[in-house]
Amino acid sequence: MDPPAQNDATYVARAEHCYYCCEVLAADLAHRPVPAHLPFPDVHAKLLRDGAPSGTPRLRGCIGTFAPQDLAPGLAYFARQAAFHDHRFAPITADEAPRLECSVSLLSPFEPCADYLDWTLGVHGVYVRFRDPANGRDELTATFLPEVASAQGWSQQETIETAMRKAGWHGPITAATLRAVHVYRYTSTKTSVTWADYVAWKSA
Repeated sequence: MDPPAQNDATYVARAEHCYYCCEVLAADLAHRPVPAHLPFPDVHAKLLRDGAPSGTPRLRGCIGTFAPQDLAPGLAYFARQAAFHDHRFAPITADEAPRLECSVSLLSPFEPCADYLDWTLGVHGVYVRFRDPANGRDELTATFLPEVASAQGWSQQETIETAMRKAGWHGPITAATLRAVHVYRYTSTKTSVTWADYVAWKSA
């Protein structure tokens, strides 16, 4: 199976995208409707969204998609999923909101790599897919955004091997298993705002 089809256009993440996520969460926490007016043009895009308490590196929720989305409903959906339905965390509460930071990443189309090293650290994210070497049937997939490998200090090979572990393969990783991995590269743009930024924008 190939990775999900990608839109040909590349979109730049903007602060307004984060503000809209905050607006959705603020409305849900206050049990009121989300304002209908969008602070940005609605387009098709791929997105990942995460939230973390401001001033700390602790992740508080991260859920996204590789499928093209209408941006406004996509942002609203994944903002809610990350805030309230990420199974790794308890749902965000109104008391936590002032400490949140919201980040949105918009992804470019995927490009197939010639081999597992045909991408650039700090520039490309990677998406790996491969057949489970144990049974030859199950397809395993995983991804890392462009900033992850550099932040972790991984080499290209370490990144791919870690992605294979993330995908669910826990057996030996050999030259043969690496050659069997299909690797796709992509770029992303990311922007972040704090809840205080959102409040200031809302009041302007």
